[in-house]
Amino acid sequence: MRRALIMAFVGAGNLGDEAILAGTLKRWRDRGYPDPIVFSWRPTETADAHSVLALPVIGGLRGLLHFARALHRGDLLVLGGGSLLQDGERRIVPFWLSRALIARLLGCRVVYHAQGVGPLRTWLGRLLVRLIVPLTAHAFTVRDEGSMKLVSAARPVLVADPALLLPVLERPPVPGRVVVALRSVKGAGRREAALLQVFCALKEKLGLEYVFVVMHYPDDVAMATEFAAATGGTVLARPSLGELREHLAGAELVLAMRLHAAILAAGVFTPVIGLAYDPKVLAFFASIGLKALVSPWGEHFSPSEFDQVVTNVYADRAKHREHLKTAVPLAVERAARAVDLVLEWGK
Repeated sequence: MRRALIMAFVGAGNLGDEAILAGTLKRWRDRGYPDPIVFSWRPTETADAHSVLALPVIGGLRGLLHFARALHRGDLLVLGGGSLLQDGERRIVPFWLSRALIARLLGCRVVYHAQGVGPLRTWLGRLLVRLIVPLTAHAFTVRDEGSMKLVSAARPVLVADPALLLPVLERPPVPGRVVVALRSVKGAGRREAALLQVFCALKEKLGLEYVFVVMHYPDDVAMATEFAAATGGTVLARPSLGELREHLAGAELVLAMRLHAAILAAGVFTPVIGLAYDPKVLAFFASIGLKALVSPWGEHFSPSEFDQVVTNVYADRAKHREHLKTAVPLAVERAARAVDLVLEWGK
């Protein structure tokens, strides 16, 4: 096995990215391969949390030089998993593709791992992805068909999210407990107020107890705190990945704006409903046969329809749990394939 280095949004405060890394490492270790080195925005925390050697991520030109010095000819660079190639900020796509170019110029193999590509709203982002990805990718795996279309020239392989590779947890659910993972979206104040009214009504109608989990710290704290105060719920502000999964496993239902709250809930067979702020949320639910359990989080959001979906799923939660026990193992196989393809390129 050649030396491998993983670079993603690790140590950046997002539990979804930590779950991807944890699932990837589990499969990696189960296959008996030496641990990769991991680049991280908080290398000490990453080393402690994942028991790996972690190197710091540094920005700017100095960061490029530091990155180049960390590579050796013949290394395997694993970019991902996660949504690296998206231009929510203009510098994101150039940041990742510059690393891929440097790695190729230094004689390394480059694998884009379990990517969710997009949104690519700028012409520069689309151009860079179209030109540089095929030049740099030895292999490219994606989590959804929409991403496949955006990088078709790189001959992508459809897989599933490696967070599904974490061990199954089955816990007796706490009666009435609903875990909620919210994500604030700019300009959505009126929708958020309407959603809060639905939460309050559902609490009274169904006797619910809400736990609001912060998936991305500190971005999600304000919205979680506001909703918890209005509904009498509690906030889990800085959970470890293990604590988050325990709460998801012990819930009767999960309401997820955050993609990885949905993925991790499905992985522990807890019924889950999505609020799709991004096509990747809908794509995940569709991949496990639950497209009908996603409400649009945009101008077409309907409070009454969301209320009805939650009411129906909560009433039939045992049936939905059994569906997940059938559908999720198939997705786990695809997630394992994502890591196995990385390891094949590391030989």
